Amino acid sequence: MLDTKQLSDIGFNYVLEKLEPCSPFGEELKRALKNAFYTDIELLKNEYENIRILSEAIETNRDAYLAVARALMHFKDVRHSIKRSESAALTDVELFEIKRFLMGAETLADAAKDFPAIEKLSGIRIFRLTEALDIVDPDGMRAQTFRLADSCSDELARIRRERKTVDGALRALPAGSPDRDALAARRTLIAALEENEESRLRSEMSAALSHHAERALELAESIAKLDLALAKAKLMLDHGAVLPRIVPLGESPIEFTDMLNPNTDALLRGTGQRFTPVSIEVGTGSTVITGANMGGKSVAIKTLALNTFLARVGMPVFAKSAVVPMVADIHLLSEDAEDSRRGLSSFGGEMVNFDRIITAADAEDGALVLLDEFARGTNPSEGSALVRAAVRYFEKKRSSFAVITTHFDDVACLAPTHYQVMGLRNANEEELDAALSRAGGAASHKELLARFMDYGLFRAERDMNPPRDALKICRALRISKDFLECVDDQRIR
Repeated sequence: MLDTKQLSDIGFNYVLEKLEPCSPFGEELKRALKNAFYTDIELLKNEYENIRILSEAIETNRDAYLAVARALMHFKDVRHSIKRSESAALTDVELFEIKRFLMGAETLADAAKDFPAIEKLSGIRIFRLTEALDIVDPDGMRAQTFRLADSCSDELARIRRERKTVDGALRALPAGSPDRDALAARRTLIAALEENEESRLRSEMSAALSHHAERALELAESIAKLDLALAKAKLMLDHGAVLPRIVPLGESPIEFTDMLNPNTDALLRGTGQRFTPVSIEVGTGSTVITGANMGGKSVAIKTLALNTFLARVGMPVFAKSAVVPMVADIHLLSEDAEDSRRGLSSFGGEMVNFDRIITAADAEDGALVLLDEFARGTNPSEGSALVRAAVRYFEKKRSSFAVITTHFDDVACLAPTHYQVMGLRNANEEELDAALSRAGGAASHKELLARFMDYGLFRAERDMNPPRDALKICRALRISKDFLECVDDQRIR
């Protein structure tokens, strides 16, 4: 499973920031998304159908949607108090908050009447709990306050009448009157009697509420699901995402057409650039992506990780279209792993993590394994051998969807599917050189180079080795001419 740092690196946290539930119930489900892989394909399909229904309703009936969203904003999480009612007497504050929750349910149910799409949703049912509301609001005033009214019991009404009489008598007595002490003592006794009666009434009210606790918790769960599904639908509409087609494992490869990474896209747009959409098909066994360094291999593999993860947790994906099988898990090895406490080098840490991944993948059926520039921490000869071995390993097992990026030669020929990053393949060198000549420092050169770089993938022949863009990139970045002449001398030899 992807850890917290990896989720951030692939752009998942950025997507979460764009997901905006209105209620604390929806926010809780949002926070749990990082651990919310669906295990039941029908439940996952139902979630996507709910999002589809809601997205269409938002577009056609926006005012009604806004009324539902406003109703969701006024909820407070009272589930702890609801559960506590089954074993203890609630405080005035807790009873007030439950009253507001139940009144909010009435408001939401009213708003839902004008947004009939909610009735079509699977696993979500918005309903009133009027009987429970009557318990905490026996006068039926539906005021946004809570106080045990005199009508709650004859004894409470009698005590409060007596307290009012004593309070009046105390106010009427002059200062220093010998009768004040007796009246004050009587006032203290009445206050104690009032508190005892109120405590008894709160216990009775809590006990009566406890009979509605299960239904109230069911309602809170439905509110959470509705809120999050609405947020997903809104995200999809606002950011051009789509709903993937979910299929059983073994029915189809992973397929994405014109896939985007919204986090990377936002960063590029900030510099006047655009994200190049990535299209890819990944079957079981090994798929190899080759390309020069800085060519976009890491972007492609993280974009694939992000969108596959989104699909498996019931989120819209950022692509033109997508077909996603029920992959068991996602494993990503994308950075040098160093564990100095165990005396491991970055290469040693990488290999330990790789071993963990293949052990986990072997125990699963249909995991997505992503290896970005695997074995780059050792010498090229041994690194190339390790990458070729990894390709053979996953191709032989064919129980995982393995994607391996590399710039080593003679690797792609071992896999049935080979993609290559376009890189500077179609760049006009004269235009690039002219633009770089007009640029300022190294940072400007790097930004300009990125504008000429094509980060898209194309299906390549298996025997096609990675492009030789390294020297082009060095020249574009205005690396020392004397050094590059030394490189040319070495190539001649």
